[in-house]
Formats: sequence, C-alpha cells, structure tokens
Amino acid sequence: MSQLVAICIGHSRSVGGRIEGGAVSVGGESEWSYNRQLAEMIVDELGHRTIDTVEISKYEGSGYGSAQRWLAKRLKECNATIAIELHFNSSDDPKANGHEWLYWNSSKSGKALASSLNDNMRLIVSDIKYRGVKPRFPGDRGAEFLQGTHCPAVICEVGFGSNQNDWDAMVGKKVDIARGIAYGLMEYLD
Repeated sequence: MSQLVAICIGHSRSVGGRIEGGAVSVGGESEWSYNRQLAEMIVDELGHRTIDTVEISKYEGSGYGSAQRWLAKRLKECNATIAIELHFNSSDDPKANGHEWLYWNSSKSGKALASSLNDNMRLIVSDIKYRGVKPRFPGDRGAEFLQGTHCPAVICEVGFGSNQNDWDAMVGKKVDIARGIAYGLMEYLD
C-alpha cells in the first residue's frame, strides 16, 4: 500500500477573503506564513526520499468547526495515510517555551506518530525545550482535527512564537526543524 503524508497548515481558513493566520510571533510573522514555508521544506525533504505528500494550505468553511470537517473530508478524498497540522504556540507569558506534539487520546497510531516526531525533533533541534507528547480529549484545542480524521493525525507545535529564544531557533533552525519532522514521519512509516 502506498503512503500519502498530508501536511496541513493550521489557521488556513479564509475569513473576509483573507487567511485567518493564527498567532503572530515576536518577529511579526503569523503561524500560517511561518508554517507555509516550513511545510514546503518538509515536502521537499520527503520528496528526496520518494514519499508522496499533499500540502493543504487553504481550508474551506465559514467557521473553525466547518473548516475542520472540510479538512477531514479532503484528507479522506485524497487517501491520506497520515496527517500532521503545523502550528506554533503563543502565550502572554514570554517565558513559556518548548515544542509539543498532540494526538487523539485513544489513537495508538497517533501517539506513535507523535512520539516519532518528538524524538526526532529532540535529536535534531536541542535549542527548543521539550514539552511532551500530549493526548487531547473532547473540548481540548485541536480536538476536532485529531478526532475527525480517518488516519493517524498529530498537531505539531514547533515552539512558542511568543518566546524570543524559541523564535530565534524557529527561524535560525527552520531547515533542521523541517528535517526533524520529515525524519519522524519517515521513521513512523518504516
């Protein structure tokens, strides 16, 4: 069976004719803009290893829930075998930092994928603190994406855009972050 990795870019819903965008980093860049570039790097890295990918960077829907239902349908239509959604965290506390990997609480495959992504990120990008592999439950942020997909899915929070040290590493080591995510995906697929 061939594998198809879906790289989804969070905050891709159109609001008033513009991409919603998500949080804005201390460097002034939106989640969507940062992660769009990161997605292209991941797709390129996986392409070198002949792993098929699809990048989904514009969601349809009038609200968050309808956009997530549209995304789940799109993932099924394209026969994605795994899906990740790229994000970065933000906090009012400028000291909040670290990367984390979210999966649906009852998905053993989702947990295995999240662990593989986390382990590879920790090996390649030690500049960003490890916050863990975390289960999501009904009502938690990201629950609709993680529960709604037909395939194993993970939300990748690659750091805190609101933390200067994380942001510096997220920008300066973007190629390494992409490589860590790509290697995590490849390890999971093996």
